Amino acid sequence: MAPVVVFGPVSLVNGKVLFSDFFIKPNYSADLTELTGKLSAFSSQPAGSEPVLADLELRGRAEGSASLEITGKLNPLAKPLALDIVGKVRDLELPPLSPYSVKYAGHGIERGKLSMDVSYKVLPSGQLTASNKLVLNQLTFGDPVEGAPNSLPVRLAVALLADSHGVIDLDLPISGSLNDPQFRIGPVIFKIIVNLIGKAITAPFSLLARAFGGGDELSSVAFAPGSATLTPEARQNLDKVAKALTERPALKITVTGTASLERERDAIQRERLQELVRAAKRRATPADTTPVQAAEYPALLKEVYRRADMPKPRNLVGMAKDLPVPEMEALLLAHLPAATEDLATELATHRGQAVKAYLAEQKLPDERLFLAAPKTTAADDKWTPQAQLSLATQ
Repeated sequence: MAPVVVFGPVSLVNGKVLFSDFFIKPNYSADLTELTGKLSAFSSQPAGSEPVLADLELRGRAEGSASLEITGKLNPLAKPLALDIVGKVRDLELPPLSPYSVKYAGHGIERGKLSMDVSYKVLPSGQLTASNKLVLNQLTFGDPVEGAPNSLPVRLAVALLADSHGVIDLDLPISGSLNDPQFRIGPVIFKIIVNLIGKAITAPFSLLARAFGGGDELSSVAFAPGSATLTPEARQNLDKVAKALTERPALKITVTGTASLERERDAIQRERLQELVRAAKRRATPADTTPVQAAEYPALLKEVYRRADMPKPRNLVGMAKDLPVPEMEALLLAHLPAATEDLATELATHRGQAVKAYLAEQKLPDERLFLAAPKTTAADDKWTPQAQLSLATQ
């Protein structure tokens, strides 16, 4: 049987830790100073017994300015490590960490501070659960570094994540087993952050959703086939986009209207007929700007039918026959000129304009709203009528 090792208690007054990382180029160094605290006694435990946890209190400063505090219980001699601690760091200057940001993101850090609250707990089974709540204040990256091994869209990621005060809140929970030789806390946290930054390109609206709800569905605005009118659901989603852009002043948005003649041919024709009905209402009652109601539709359609220069079924005395609504619609649709690619382009344009106009109504500055050239497509089975939204910082 292995001997039981007893350690402590330990007190620390005005201690110092000098840390250097020679694996990163240029080398990184950091000093922990004014370390004051205490650790009560603890010991190794015989096999099968529960470890006795020592009380830990430690306070100090990191890099001369950031405050550091760690409290909780631990037993470093236990197998696996027994741990239940919380830690706080306040106002750590980030530019000295540029060697890491250049290596992993391709940009140095020009400005910014980090505060964080962490909580780590290891169960007797070796299972680790941890929370890492990070607050990044005024994080600013420099220009891309030539020759850096990676180049991530960090500026766009910051613009997506930072609120109107330049503050980024991140919650990075992690879990894993200390019995797994492949499990390392640092790489896990780094991977989470890199994946988060990568979403700035692959799924930028999912980053906005972290603060404002929604998700990737906010990256497009759905329309009914043949229509450029915003639905209530589309307006609701655009309200979320407008709120997000208001809180993210560095972001600009581009709207691209799309349409498909192949998929929307019949709907385009029906929408053209509905426009003729609306025009008939405007002629009859210029002051009435309300949408066409179901009760007035048959009479308005009959007026469109009467004015149409086309062959019409006649009665026995040669007068145009009164027809039911479906028959009038069918004859008028058949008489309309065939839908063309130009009409599809016009529909795509109107969709983009409708989205841009709605966002402008939500008080977004015009210099942050852009309308791209319309797109028409030979759509596949998964395509739906929409306007696409994209985000950028410039």
